[in-house]
Amino acid sequence: MEIKQMKYFVEVVKNGGMTQASEHLYIAQSTISKNIKSIEDEFNITLFDRRKKHITLTDIGQIFYDKCVEALAILDDLSLEMDDVSNLERGHIRLGVSAIMDVRLFTESLNKFHSIYPNVTYEVIEGGGKAVELYLNNDEIDVGITTLPVDDDLYHAVPLYKEKLLLVVDKQSEYAKQSSVHLGDLKREHFIMFHNDYYIKDQIIESCRKVGFHPKTVAKMAQITFIENMIVDGIGVSILPESIVGILNEDVVGIEIADADVDWNLGIIWKKESYINYVTREWINFLKNYK
Repeated sequence: MEIKQMKYFVEVVKNGGMTQASEHLYIAQSTISKNIKSIEDEFNITLFDRRKKHITLTDIGQIFYDKCVEALAILDDLSLEMDDVSNLERGHIRLGVSAIMDVRLFTESLNKFHSIYPNVTYEVIEGGGKAVELYLNNDEIDVGITTLPVDDDLYHAVPLYKEKLLLVVDKQSEYAKQSSVHLGDLKREHFIMFHNDYYIKDQIIESCRKVGFHPKTVAKMAQITFIENMIVDGIGVSILPESIVGILNEDVVGIEIADADVDWNLGIIWKKESYINYVTREWINFLKNYK
């Protein structure tokens, strides 16, 4: 059996059929079919239940698929490690980042790191903390920048910075005249929240619960500009990190929140026991010391 045969088989399963796999791989469907038949003949097994309309693995097919995925992952890791050994200053960093982090810290640090390693390339995916963890678990990214704490049984984590969460209101609001606001005084307000895959939403709800109310959510979204516009239009209030408030326009005001757990921690995380290539490890070390 050849490596390419395992890859063809895995792609058929992942894509839900030979037609879809051939389109994804840009090769003829007959080529895939012949290679899968070759595997079945070599091991005297049947991988698919061909009596059914949709692609269905047999019992032995499922076992074979799991082992192929495992074997291909090992081969990918081997390729990455050999590339590290042969060329320590090249590489590709796959990052998952929070949409509500201090973008200036990220871009400035990345620019300085890139000046040291100009041949390194980057792939950046944006999402909430829960999405970043999912990307890591699915091996779609190597490291993530997200809200801390995380499950230390699953991830390594390095803190980056801590900042306040502020109440954000329209500058015409009565709250805008105050130097601070008690969280409990906001129980009648309508909140503009982030989507469910953002841990900041969970933190805000838990903080409100501790002072005796559940926030009334009028909208959930992830685009800072939309949140800002909804606040200006009087649709509701929001709670955002101080660094994000600092880049909003003058039509909104950030106010300190008293008597509540409103510190927000951001850090780098990566999956335990996963292979991290050389340049990604260097980037993690660089960011640890960057201020």
